[in-house]
Parts: sequence; C-alpha cells; structure tokens
Amino acid sequence: MLKFLARKAGDLVFFETYEPGPSHSGIYIGNGKFISATSSRGVAVADLDTGYWGERYIGAKRVI
Repeated sequence: MLKFLARKAGDLVFFETYEPGPSHSGIYIGNGKFISATSSRGVAVADLDTGYWGERYIGAKRVI
C-alpha cells in the first residue's frame, strides 16, 4: 500500500469504515482530495487526510 508514499491522481484509496479491513474505496484526484460514491451524498469529493476519511484511511494502490 502507498500509505506513506506520494500519491498520484488516479491511485485507488482505501478506508476502513463499518467493518475491519477495506470497506470503502475512492480515486485520488490530487491536492489531498479523492472522489467516491457515498450512500448519503451520492458521488462526492472529500479531503483524504482530515476529518472522517482521514481517520479511516488505510492506504492506496496504484493500478498500472
């Protein structure tokens, strides 16, 4: 996982939400932000490193 490496736009980002292990994912879009589908707001852009998502971030993976 790329938890401590530089992320690039297009990297998949993973979060631990309602169960242990990855349970939510998104796509990193740069500048500390990612996009994902949420149950409450539909598709949304959010800060990756702060708040709700920052506390649940577990890592990233680059798909080539």
